Amino acid sequence: MDFCLNPYVGCSHGCLYCYASFMSRFTGHAEPWGSYVDVRVNAPNVLPRDLRRAFGRLMIASVTDAYQPAEQTYGITRNCLEVIATSHIPLEVSILTKNDLVVRDLDLLSQLPRVSVGFTITTVDAHLASLLEPGAPSPPRRLAAIERLSSAGLDTWVFIAPVIPGLTDAPEALAAVASAAREAGATSVEADPLNFYPSAVSRLSSLITSHFPGAAQPFRRASAHPAAYRAAVERAAREILQHFCTS
Repeated sequence: MDFCLNPYVGCSHGCLYCYASFMSRFTGHAEPWGSYVDVRVNAPNVLPRDLRRAFGRLMIASVTDAYQPAEQTYGITRNCLEVIATSHIPLEVSILTKNDLVVRDLDLLSQLPRVSVGFTITTVDAHLASLLEPGAPSPPRRLAAIERLSSAGLDTWVFIAPVIPGLTDAPEALAAVASAAREAGATSVEADPLNFYPSAVSRLSSLITSHFPGAAQPFRRASAHPAAYRAAVERAAREILQHFCTS
C-alpha cells in the first residue's frame, strides 16, 4: 500500500488472534482488547487535505476493521468513501474486512475506478469462528457478501488469516475456505500464518486448553519454531491455492 486509512481505533470484533491489540498501549485504554472502540469522527473532514498528496494504492482498514459494528452507528467509513469518490483522484482502493456491512456501500464502491474488497475468513467452521472471532459476522454471512459484491462486478478476494496451528492449518481446512471462496465468486485467495505475538499466543492458548486440548502440542511446537511453521504453511497454501487458480 502507499497510504492507509483507519477510521476506528480498537475493534469490537474481539478476535483472539488479532495482532493489532498492541495498539492498546498507545491509546490509554486499560480495557481488554475488543471491548473499546475510538471513533475518528473528524476523519471525513481532514481527508480532502490528505488526499491532495495521495497516489497509488490506498488501503482501508490496515489495522482495525472499518466495517465493525460501530460503523453502523457512525458511518465514518461511508463518509470517507464519499470523499474519495468525489475527489476524482485515480486511486486504487483496497478494503479488507470481516463484516458484511460493506455491502451497504456498494453504490459508492461502484463509483471508484479501481477497487477490491477482501474478506478475512479464517475458517468455514461456524463454531470455531464464533470462538476465535466472537464479535464478527459468521463465515456464511461473509461469503454471501462476497457473492453479492462479485455479482455486482466488484473484484473480491479472500484472506485466510491467520492460519492457526492445530486449529485451522489442516490442508482440508484451507481447501474448504478456498473452495467456498471460489464458489462465492472471489477471484483470488491468500493465506498468512499466525504472527506469534505474546498477547495473541496467550489468548489462543487459553482457548485451546478450554476447548481443543488436542491442538495444544502442535500449537506449542509451532510457537517454539515460528519460522519453520511459516515455511510449512506457505508450502501447503501454495499447493492448495495453485489448485484454486487452475481448477
